[in-house]
Amino acid sequence: MKWKSFFLTCFALFFVLTTAQAATPISVVVNGKHVQTDVAPFVQKGTTYVPLRSIEQIEGLAIKSWNNKTKTLVIADPGKQLTLRVSQTHSESPQIKNGRVMVPIRFIAENFNSDVAWNPHTKTVHVAKINDKTKENLDSADITKARITAINLPKISTLKELTPGESSAGYFQLFFTEGKSNSFFTIKNGIIDYYEVKSNSAWHTWSGKQGGNQNKIWFQTKSGISSEVGQRPKINDRLFFYNISEHSGQSQYGYISTDGKETILGSKDIESLNDLYPIQGEN
Repeated sequence: MKWKSFFLTCFALFFVLTTAQAATPISVVVNGKHVQTDVAPFVQKGTTYVPLRSIEQIEGLAIKSWNNKTKTLVIADPGKQLTLRVSQTHSESPQIKNGRVMVPIRFIAENFNSDVAWNPHTKTVHVAKINDKTKENLDSADITKARITAINLPKISTLKELTPGESSAGYFQLFFTEGKSNSFFTIKNGIIDYYEVKSNSAWHTWSGKQGGNQNKIWFQTKSGISSEVGQRPKINDRLFFYNISEHSGQSQYGYISTDGKETILGSKDIESLNDLYPIQGEN
């Protein structure tokens, strides 16, 4: 009887957890902002459908026309248009559910050169698309301008979020590989996050929680990392950093050499990350 009771308890717990997971609503995030929808998005055969008007949140996209008689939809941006017809047999087609037009967000977004990702841990669809001016700044010969643009890009993550450690009390650290702007680390509240710039966004590809022996060479070994998710990057060059106090508006800058030694080069006032400045001594 005890074993029977045990199995019934386990089954009940499994049912509750499964039901809770299934009930978790799907979120849509476009360029880092949650899209409010009056009809809930849904997943069908691996395709996420969202209310038609949601796609107008994507940079440059507009609904050009909807023909209710033929159930034909035309979506356009300044350089291209896409025609879709409602079909129950194609995952690339819109559907009508409870009288509302629902569209496959990945198919549409990728057709207009957006970055798209699904985070299974948070049940979130991430979409990112930037304008031509932002792309131009990313490729700027002015590395500081390129870095400011990179850290302000929409961020996309498919990783499970790590539980933060002790509060950093408004202290924030930002690291770039010497001479580069297309990837960066951040550290706050004991969590190290690594981002790689890809097309329209900064992709969150690795996260580590500080713990144990917190030395300065965490970017090369597992020493100082108690847990991690994603693919740890391989860094073979110096890392140049900004240590920023968000409360006082003060920052220190310097670099970490490949042997883990930290060198502080100076300090400077900074009001926001948009005020990043060149670091003297960086190649």
